[in-house]
Amino acid sequence: MCDHCGCGQPTNPHSHDDERSTIPLEQDLLAHDRAHAESLRQRLLGDDARLVNLIGSPGCGKTALLAALIPRLDAAHPAVVVEGDLATENDAERIRAAGAPAQQIQTGTACHLTAHDVEHAVEHLPLAPGGLVLVENVGNLVCPSMFDLGESLRIVCLSVTEGTDKPQKYPVSFREAGLVVITKHDLAVHVDFDLDVCRSLIEDISPGTPTVVTSATSGAGLDELADRIAGLW
Repeated sequence: MCDHCGCGQPTNPHSHDDERSTIPLEQDLLAHDRAHAESLRQRLLGDDARLVNLIGSPGCGKTALLAALIPRLDAAHPAVVVEGDLATENDAERIRAAGAPAQQIQTGTACHLTAHDVEHAVEHLPLAPGGLVLVENVGNLVCPSMFDLGESLRIVCLSVTEGTDKPQKYPVSFREAGLVVITKHDLAVHVDFDLDVCRSLIEDISPGTPTVVTSATSGAGLDELADRIAGLW
């Protein structure tokens, strides 16, 4: 089990102190989480609401992206935001300043959110029928990729400052995504980042997964991203 969050991921699946003492364990450790996520998804769909799960590394620009995106979202589907961090209310405060209700989840030591976390947070938000729940997951490209939150769309964010080969290093996150958003593209001229190569790597890992190139600073790509989210209805 992962020492940090107990998420069911082996720290070293090939290492055993004594092979004779091992006991086969065939129970699906994530089955309960998936069932909870599916229940939340169906409940939201029943209210004509949608949930978008945004994952990415710490500092890749998730909060800035959401703050810049919120004014461009379809007014027919008002957004509420769930923020996940180990500590502080900082990101929730930034989102509220951008004009959307936000609920902060402080996970303490857990490196990802669960559907139960999100469901509890949504209970404290004014989500109307037909509304949109934007979840900014804890900054991490490992554990969050293993947990369904009840989303209708999973977005993986990749900043140009993280390097062209990021998809190769974290293939599961990109394989599970429905959309890849490349952030901070206004900084591309200052760093060693090749957009064409990065897109090619994403296509190799997850054929057909679309990418949107954005800049929260210039506003580039944000209208396209808003349109893609509106297309969930």
